[in-house]
Amino acid sequence: MKFIKHMIPWLLMMWLLPAQADKNDSMKAINQAQVLIESAVRSGAQQHAPMLLQSARDRLAQARVKQDDRDWVEAEIAAKMSQRDAEVADAKSLHAKALKAYEDLQTTVNVLRAELERKRSQQ
Repeated sequence: MKFIKHMIPWLLMMWLLPAQADKNDSMKAINQAQVLIESAVRSGAQQHAPMLLQSARDRLAQARVKQDDRDWVEAEIAAKMSQRDAEVADAKSLHAKALKAYEDLQTTVNVLRAELERKRSQQ
């Protein structure tokens, strides 16, 4: 009997530990999703990937609802899906900016080539 009395707190701790881990994991995933969404917004995702950005926000809201319902696993899953959408939105924004910079550089190179050709033809 004495053995069982000492085992009960240990068994309760072992039973509750996974739930606490799930809660912490879901909270981390939700916080990371929020950071990634903010990064995507700073990159211009509202202009270049508005549907993905909205999807990330919707899934983050879903994760928060699941967290409020103490459904830690589903909250973490929704938060990680939000993270992926935010990452893709961020990447699309960065791609669009890089493409614009490349096009601007090409235009400048073409103007310089034309100017060089004009000067050569005058000699």
